[in-house]
Amino acid sequence: MWILIAILFLLFATAMVLLPFFRPDAPLQPDEVVDRQLLALYTKRDQLYQAIREAKFDKDTGKLSPEDYERQAVRLKRQAANVLKAIDRREDNLVSSELNARIEALVRAERQEQASLRPVAVTSASRKSGETVRYCTKCGTRLNVGDRFCPACGTRMP
Repeated sequence: MWILIAILFLLFATAMVLLPFFRPDAPLQPDEVVDRQLLALYTKRDQLYQAIREAKFDKDTGKLSPEDYERQAVRLKRQAANVLKAIDRREDNLVSSELNARIEALVRAERQEQASLRPVAVTSASRKSGETVRYCTKCGTRLNVGDRFCPACGTRMP
């Protein structure tokens, strides 16, 4: 009986491991646009980074003299900088100016909202007694004279 349970468990585990290999790959969605030139630039960038690391390793192990390393590193870094500039130009072409303007407007609005939420003690002059009444801007609780923290929410008051 135990042998049968062990065999069933083994078959189940094997099926779960092999199941992803038998599923068909999901086709690319139509909205997933692949920019082949951008992919080639990313590949070139990664190759140049690897070449710079290998040159440094060769210098550290003594295979490359410091002078040769400097010449090679300068050349590789110049090529990498050119590739990075090309990537930036290509990515800028992919983003429309209208989308960029909408994003900037949303960021600007979010920053203004965050600036308005800073905890500042609000004061209002009482008309009857002439005393100043303060309220917490975070929760609106009335503050007593000399309170440095809101008694309700604990926000520090200036």
